[in-house]
Amino acid sequence: MAERTKIIPLIRLITLAAGLVIVGGVSASVIEVNTQTLPVIGHAPVVTDVQFNNKTPAVNDTVTADPKITDADKDALETSLFQWKLDGKNISGATQNSYKLVPGDGNGKQLSVEVTPQTDPKITEPATGAIFTSSTLTTRGLAPEAHDVKIDGQPEPGRLLTGNYRYHDGDSPSDPESGTSFEWFCFRNKNHQAISTSRTYHIQDADIGCEIYFNVIPRSSSGTPSTGAQVQSNKVTVAKAIPSHLVEIYNGNQIGNRSGYGYNMVINYSHLGYGKPISIIISEYRNGNISAVNKYQVGKKTHIGSIVTDDGNTIKFGNNASSSIGETIYLVVRIDFPNGKFAHATSPKIVLQRR
Repeated sequence: MAERTKIIPLIRLITLAAGLVIVGGVSASVIEVNTQTLPVIGHAPVVTDVQFNNKTPAVNDTVTADPKITDADKDALETSLFQWKLDGKNISGATQNSYKLVPGDGNGKQLSVEVTPQTDPKITEPATGAIFTSSTLTTRGLAPEAHDVKIDGQPEPGRLLTGNYRYHDGDSPSDPESGTSFEWFCFRNKNHQAISTSRTYHIQDADIGCEIYFNVIPRSSSGTPSTGAQVQSNKVTVAKAIPSHLVEIYNGNQIGNRSGYGYNMVINYSHLGYGKPISIIISEYRNGNISAVNKYQVGKKTHIGSIVTDDGNTIKFGNNASSSIGETIYLVVRIDFPNGKFAHATSPKIVLQRR
């Protein structure tokens, strides 16, 4: 560090004895002048560049500024002053070396920072350098998102499946949806085959045995980025449907060697030609939503002790609903056969009653 001193001239008038010195008949006054060394003027610290840890920041990212500072006098540096700016305007409270982007900061806005270098004012002069404005960074917003992606509809030939999802964009203001794309696939024998690019899909007989799913890629009409991540739905397996006239459901004393009220179901499967069933999966629906799912082996008891019987043509069983007396339900039953074959049976709606 270069030394700095202040100018302190000192002039003293010294008069010997009575204030007069006589030498050879000549009188003179004696004056002593003592002046200290002139000061060394220092140099202010200088910012030569500002580097960033992230040159393409998006909303929720944190950007850190790393200023490069020089001082010709080799003075020790103090903490610099920072002021972040968005599109040339000060960001309130953004006075640290790091700044986290919030919704509203993205979508192509220009982010920069002003840096003021400092050294210790107690021992250096000048202690504050000129403000340096960094280069600008172009910000990115939040990509649109697809939430709650699912398939609605029964996976049976002749039925219509609908791909549903919820569009979300977290920017402020939110970017409206436009151009979202869909693609349906049939997964069978380890092969993924594209079958449609519309929002809905009409199931064909050839789809029996397929595990069908769809992908959605959300897109917005504005903002950067405008394309979100692809999201895949659940898979549904297409199976033959047992005609409704072959599916019976009624209230009453439970069949299957167990007394007590409940519902009873009879399903005729003989037309399928799949052989004897080995198990069933019962999904109970109330108000369009699944309220219970149970799996039972044919010839074994349900969780309430009723036997699932099979006579080679029909399955019969009784059960207690998870819903209450007076509520309306319907059942979707998956019947599994040997060799991986299965079929679906959907019951009519029934109002639960105590009989």
